[in-house]
Amino acid sequence: MAVPPVILVFDISALSVASPSEWREFSRVGSCYIPQVVYEEMRLMFDRSPDPDLERIAKAFNRFYASSGWQITDANGHHPNLKVGSGQALTRRSRVSLAVGRCAFALSQDFPNSLVVLVSKDRALLQRLYEIPVVNLCGITGESLLQWSRTGQRPIAVSQKFQQFRTAYGMPPTPAGPTTYQRTTPTRVAPQSKTTIARNSVSVPDWLPDALSLLLAAAGLAIAAYLIWFLFNSADLKKYLPQTSVPREFSTAVDKKHFLSLT
Repeated sequence: MAVPPVILVFDISALSVASPSEWREFSRVGSCYIPQVVYEEMRLMFDRSPDPDLERIAKAFNRFYASSGWQITDANGHHPNLKVGSGQALTRRSRVSLAVGRCAFALSQDFPNSLVVLVSKDRALLQRLYEIPVVNLCGITGESLLQWSRTGQRPIAVSQKFQQFRTAYGMPPTPAGPTTYQRTTPTRVAPQSKTTIARNSVSVPDWLPDALSLLLAAAGLAIAAYLIWFLFNSADLKKYLPQTSVPREFSTAVDKKHFLSLT
């Protein structure tokens, strides 16, 4: 595993500052998850939002989600950094933000071999996640995700978590620079250390086999011609070849008969 699979978790603020075309670009980075509480809030805005802009976004997302391949999750995990302080009054938006944070934390526990990235404009929520000592959980803004999806350049927070992740699992550090996207399915299987031996292969020119065949054919013809010449010019072989000259006794008898006929 060169890099862990990426799981993106969105809150409403991240979706509201992006367009449907940008939502599609987000899918290039990793698997996209919508917390159940976010989905319900989007449906609520779709039905009766007093803000025309939010209503427009909610309607666009409703059309987008049907064919997006994104998933809705009701994962919910508890951590001290994601609790409401005693006597602290929270607005509806703050409660939703904390629910999204708990969802992202739960996914990081469910998928230990994946990097869970919460996308939000809520700086306070991002700071809460930063303080949680988990190697496969971090948070970024929607602008950082958009740049990541377009250029392949990971945000600083993601690069740091990648290095922590690889160190925790005994993997060599990743080289700096733009990344290539590898869409992989998140897995719950514990990491296993494997050693792969790379074998160097030698490239052979395409014309070499044909040239060798021609050389072998020419050598075979030359050997055959030499053998034929050797056989027909061998002194020992001439003794076994049929004689084409006229026998001496027959030649003498013919000459004598011819002489008598003349006399």
